[in-house]
Amino acid sequence: MDDGKTFVGSVLKNDATLFTRLIHFFLSHLRWLALLVGIGLVVYLRHFFNMYVDQLWLLTYQHLRMIFFAMPIAILSGVSLGVFILHSQKRAYIIIGIAGIIMTIPSIALFGAMIPLLAPLGAGVGVVPTVIALILYSQLPIIRNTYVALKNVPPSVLRAARGMGMSRWEILKRVQIPLAVPVVLSGIRTAVVLSVGIAAVAAYIGGGGLGRWIFGGIRRTYPEMILAGTLTISLLAIGIDMLLAGLQRLLTPPPLRK
Repeated sequence: MDDGKTFVGSVLKNDATLFTRLIHFFLSHLRWLALLVGIGLVVYLRHFFNMYVDQLWLLTYQHLRMIFFAMPIAILSGVSLGVFILHSQKRAYIIIGIAGIIMTIPSIALFGAMIPLLAPLGAGVGVVPTVIALILYSQLPIIRNTYVALKNVPPSVLRAARGMGMSRWEILKRVQIPLAVPVVLSGIRTAVVLSVGIAAVAAYIGGGGLGRWIFGGIRRTYPEMILAGTLTISLLAIGIDMLLAGLQRLLTPPPLRK
């Protein structure tokens, strides 16, 4: 009887280990699996892409243009705010809280709110409100990662830097920021990939981009157009994330890469 229980327990344990390994393999290779699925869908949609190839390049350019306009400002402001709140728990609570509240606003609602606010300036629709919205949505991951990375630099390292006669600014520039680079870049990667998806909603307010295929396909009940727009945005996000991952590894100090 005991031998039977031992055998059953061993089988269950092995099954659980196998299941855990499969889940780990799937998650660790999720990006590549998604890329393979995307390539398969590209092959499936090749006739659609051949038919609308000029439109594909135009919409992709419009999509990337909005992100490239927004991200430098978002990174500069997010990292600056992360440094600004470093030595004040109260400031950190307020600014991270505000950024978190902005993230909870549905994107279509935020885009809609931009119209009456920017209409007096003649920029109620189009690229301008989209860029502003992308900057706002990008703040939380960048601010939070910058703050957490700088805050978690080992106290012993900071004490050693002070003992060498470094000022607070020198410690920030020569010690904290180099050590915080991997986590800060991780937040930037998250913000950029998030912006690739949110930028699709810009088509609702005349911002252009690949969202036009999604919403155009919904209006026309054209599944291939919806799938093509969704697929292109997904592949764009994966490609940009892989490029930023390489940049993150390149800028990370060698002792921290592991």
